[in-house]
Amino acid sequence: MRLAALFAGIALALTLNHALAAEKVSLRLGDVKGDRFASLKASGELDNLPYDLKLTAFDSGAPVQEALNAGALDVGFTGDLPFLFVYAAGAPVKAVGAWQNNPDSIALLTRPDAGIHSLQDLKGKQIAVNRGGWGHYLILGLLERAGLKPDEVTLRFLGPVDGRAALTSGAVSAWAPWEPYIATSTQVDGTVRVPQGGGSGIMSGYSYALARKEALADPAKRQAIADLLTRLAKAQVWAAQHPQPFAQALGKSLNMPTTITSSWIADARIRPLVFDPSLIATLQKSADFFHRYQVLPKAVDVSGAFDFSLASGANQVARHYQENKS
Repeated sequence: MRLAALFAGIALALTLNHALAAEKVSLRLGDVKGDRFASLKASGELDNLPYDLKLTAFDSGAPVQEALNAGALDVGFTGDLPFLFVYAAGAPVKAVGAWQNNPDSIALLTRPDAGIHSLQDLKGKQIAVNRGGWGHYLILGLLERAGLKPDEVTLRFLGPVDGRAALTSGAVSAWAPWEPYIATSTQVDGTVRVPQGGGSGIMSGYSYALARKEALADPAKRQAIADLLTRLAKAQVWAAQHPQPFAQALGKSLNMPTTITSSWIADARIRPLVFDPSLIATLQKSADFFHRYQVLPKAVDVSGAFDFSLASGANQVARHYQENKS
């Protein structure tokens, strides 16, 4: 009887171990406006996932960072600049992957009747921007280019939904959004871009995949994150090569007209990046710029903000895409 009980105990332990091994890892993902998730789904890269992926969509990068910092997410997709603030505050997150938007897909918009025809016309005007994000960085760079000081304008710190409403209502004279808000505002509200007076060069257009340190310390989650990064790079290549099907899928996913999503895709021109230490200098430049304007209250060394060890698969996809595109 004792021998039978021993074998039964061993069999039960083996069954439990097998069940635990077969249990899928769960990744909690936060995305901005869902365009990355839409490309993953439309390209088929979400088929047969060896882990569970739970998505939460946000309107901008700051709430993604907040959710990551609070432990509500394992991975977040967001622009480079919101990352600076949570990293500077000691949030337990690292950048693990990257891609790039066309830098000109972050723009300054105005109403045709607002009297802004050049950057110098911004003097004395109220401008809506997202605090600490792409819009904030862009407007500081444009004011510098125009020879204006930040105190010669009034910045209204608003999220993208409220920023759009403020511009259309006349509460502000200009607004600095990104896609898809640019396509929506120009096509629906009749707003126009303010000439940047010297071309681009202010924004990097970089976005990052970020992961919490707890997730990076879990071997199973590390493997899942590395797989997700590779799938995302493949999905972004598919989206770049199939703009019309992607525009239709994106429109359906976000309940937007295809005319807007097509304009968004053509403007943003998203592409995967090789994620390597060359990116450190770009983020450091942004950190130094924001510190100079006291948007970041202290100087930040970003050299420890990256974990490059999970991106080998995604990097292969990015290199192949760049080689075949050039």
